[in-house]
Amino acid sequence: MILTTTKGYQGKKFVGGNSSLSGKIFDVSSRDAIHQYADTIKAIADYARQAYTHGGDIRFMIENLEDYNFIRPENPEDEDNRFEMEYWKKQLDIYWERRGVYADNKTKLYSLIWGQSTKTTQSKLETHAEFSHCKSSYDSLKLLKIIRELKAWEGH
Repeated sequence: MILTTTKGYQGKKFVGGNSSLSGKIFDVSSRDAIHQYADTIKAIADYARQAYTHGGDIRFMIENLEDYNFIRPENPEDEDNRFEMEYWKKQLDIYWERRGVYADNKTKLYSLIWGQSTKTTQSKLETHAEFSHCKSSYDSLKLLKIIRELKAWEGH
């Protein structure tokens, strides 16, 4: 007998699309959905911190369910001072680069979250009023909020 493996499954059990997350999944139909959600959030936050460039920014977003607040460098006090201007420009470049990486990471995170969601969870997400916009913009923050909302609703 030959056993075939389907991506995201170990035998008949759904373990998610990312093997690094050790079976941490979103399953709103599980009796243990509340604890499972917390464990999965922690695992995804840890994974993002390690695997993504500037992963701490995304980890903050996952753990706090709010966007990371990037602080734009203040304009230099003396715009005639060449050193101050060059330093400011460099800091501004870093600021914009980091915001761009953050946006890319949010898109990657959307796919990761979706891949860690059971078919039942995905079906329930697709019926949510805000899902269409969430999907079209790959809004991972909104996706996490919807999952949290579904988990809370299913837990009652």
